Amino acid sequence: MRRVRDISLDLRPAMLDDLGLIAAMEWQAREYRIRTGVHCELSIELGDLMVDAERSTALFRIFQETLTNIARHSGARNIQLALEQDGDCVVLQVKDDGRGFNESKLLSPDSLGLLGMRERALLIGAGLEIRSRPREGTMVTVVLPGAAAESNGQQTRTTRRDHTNRR
Repeated sequence: MRRVRDISLDLRPAMLDDLGLIAAMEWQAREYRIRTGVHCELSIELGDLMVDAERSTALFRIFQETLTNIARHSGARNIQLALEQDGDCVVLQVKDDGRGFNESKLLSPDSLGLLGMRERALLIGAGLEIRSRPREGTMVTVVLPGAAAESNGQQTRTTRRDHTNRR
């Protein structure tokens, strides 16, 4: 029962509902660093946006799958995460310095994680781009249009976190 609960929390932490997307992503990056030892740098520059629960969950799950792929396949030592407002869009970008891969693998039916990421992005009307080259790392970019339409004009929240030496 404990393992099922842990899996459930990993898939959708209560923090996502209680504290929002930013706190959930900060928590996930910290947990990832503790588990893998990979340096994670976060740059979050968002206004006071209203991203609904469905889109927050999809963005969070794409982020989780990206981290899972990095851990399984990339051999990366560093990850840069950016969550930003660009006009009326929210842009999530995750870049690693791992071994990269030939982009022809993006179309492979065996790449279930990548397929899941594409489907999640499609369901919320977001664009998903994955760029990679052997020995040059990988960059995943998600562009969610219309998410910034609910901004209330308050100052932009900027956070930069380095989870290298945190426990």
